[in-house]
Amino acid sequence: MIFTIGGSLFKTSYSVIGLQEKVRKVILSKSAYKNIISIVESCYPKEACGVMFGKIKESTAIITEVIKIKNVLESSYRFWFDVIEWMDVILKAKKRNLEYIGLFHSHPKGSPIPSLADRHRMLECPEEIWIIVSYTPDSAINIAAWRIDDWGSSITRLLLTVA
Repeated sequence: MIFTIGGSLFKTSYSVIGLQEKVRKVILSKSAYKNIISIVESCYPKEACGVMFGKIKESTAIITEVIKIKNVLESSYRFWFDVIEWMDVILKAKKRNLEYIGLFHSHPKGSPIPSLADRHRMLECPEEIWIIVSYTPDSAINIAAWRIDDWGSSITRLLLTVA
């Protein structure tokens, strides 16, 4: 697939990551975890969203950096982002030899389970890792990582470790 945006060409396939071996485990660095929580807290009560970067080794995604992107819906129960901002963030990270791992977002007052809208969006970029954070100021933070392989697959919850 080729997208033309502002005169630039971005080539991509349905598999954004293009993994040869499926990711089964996610290691979220302590600094990336702290940054995600800070972003989620600052956006509350609206859904926060951002992009995750790092490296993929065998069947493990190691997330070392996260970058906030704007939730253009400015909603408490839905999110989406400006595709140009998303591509710009990814291209800048690639110049620093970071691999695009996927997206994170929050569910204010909800569980860290993908909503129906999330599941439809996940199908747009199979193999992408999604982290969902359930957050309210007065309760424990719950976080989960998810992936879908393709149109014929079910959503898989991945083992998530903060280290």
